[in-house]
Amino acid sequence: MEELKRKAACEAVKEIKDGMIVGLGTGSTAKYAILKLGEMVKEGLDIIGIATSLESERIAKQVGINVADINEYDSIDITIDGADQVDDNLNLIKGGGGALLREKIIASCSKREIIVVDESKIVSGFSFPLPVEVVKFGWKRTAEKLAKLNFKPRIRHGFVTDNGNYILDCEYDKLENVEEMEAEINNLPGVVENGLFIGLASEVIIGKKEGTEIMRKIK
Repeated sequence: MEELKRKAACEAVKEIKDGMIVGLGTGSTAKYAILKLGEMVKEGLDIIGIATSLESERIAKQVGINVADINEYDSIDITIDGADQVDDNLNLIKGGGGALLREKIIASCSKREIIVVDESKIVSGFSFPLPVEVVKFGWKRTAEKLAKLNFKPRIRHGFVTDNGNYILDCEYDKLENVEEMEAEINNLPGVVENGLFIGLASEVIIGKKEGTEIMRKIK
C-alpha cells in the first residue's frame, strides 16, 4: 500500500513548477509528496510551501522547502493533500490525521487541489467516521447536538489539534446530502469545522498496482 501512495504522490508533484506557492498536505500519502518536493528543491526547484499542519511544516523544513505563512499570500497555486475517502463526485472525507481545519482553509484558497490516495480510498458511499473539530468548552454539549443529527460521536482520546481543539469522530449509518450536511454541522455552536470537503478537489490521483489513474472534476 505504501508503494501505491508513493506512486500517486510522485505523479502529483510533476505539476509543480518554479515560482509556485504550494500547499503541503498532511498524512502518510501527502508526506511522500513533501519528501519528493524536497528532492526537487535540492535539484533547483524554487517554490514556497504553505503547510497544513505543524508536522508537515516540520518535514518540509527538514527537506529544505521554504515554508511561509498563509497570511502572506492571497492564493495558492496547487495544494497536494491526501484523503480518508473519496466518492464518485470527488467529495472527500478528511481529518483522520486531525488537520482538517487548516487543510480546508488552504484548500479553499487553492487554485487547484490535487488529492493523492491509494485505490482503497475510492468509495461509492462514505463509511469513514466523520471527524469534527470542536472547541474544548462544552464539547459534550456539542456532541449531543451532533447525536441529534444521527451521528454517534466519540472524542479522540489524548488528541488536541494544532489549533488547541478536540476532535469528535462521528460514526453514522449512511451519509446523504453531504453538501447540506457539511453546512448543518458547521452551524452547530461549538463546531469549528468538519471533515466533509465538498467541491474542493480539482482532481484525484489514485495509486494502483498497475500505475496511476486520474479522476477529474467535471466542469
